[in-house]
Amino acid sequence: MTSCPEICGSEYAEQAQASGNCQQYGVRSYLHQVCLAFGTLILFAGLIVLLVGYATPTRFETFGEDDLLFVDSHAVSFNRALDVCKLTGAVLFCVGGTSMAVGLLLSAFAKSYSKEELYLQQKFKERLADLQATVGTPIMRAPTPGEGKVPVTLSKVQNIQPTTTKSET
Repeated sequence: MTSCPEICGSEYAEQAQASGNCQQYGVRSYLHQVCLAFGTLILFAGLIVLLVGYATPTRFETFGEDDLLFVDSHAVSFNRALDVCKLTGAVLFCVGGTSMAVGLLLSAFAKSYSKEELYLQQKFKERLADLQATVGTPIMRAPTPGEGKVPVTLSKVQNIQPTTTKSET
């Protein structure tokens, strides 16, 4: 793994690494979120397929009287498709649930914040606290009827609609 001075190739980079201010470039890993979203989609797809498999009524495969029975091949293939639908839904549901569990486990165990990121978070919290101290407490009550005043009032109401005369009607 290359270090910061090797990448930057400057004397400043060596000083930055010695002081702990080395910039880290790259892509953050959001694998846990993608895994969680993918697992949720697969879980819901499996649930829908499973519900379709169980909610759709089966067809009668045979019809006729006691001695003379006929087998409906379309009903047999339809019922097999329903069984495949139930099995596929169960497998998708299990795979989606497992993927969601993996995503949650990744998010729980893979959060390793760098010192710089923790420092920036602390600095942001301090700035928020300073901002709240300067702004003061917000007013959380409604004004009483005599307290609020309207800055502009009209002393005379004017009609802007044209007047109709009897000759126009």
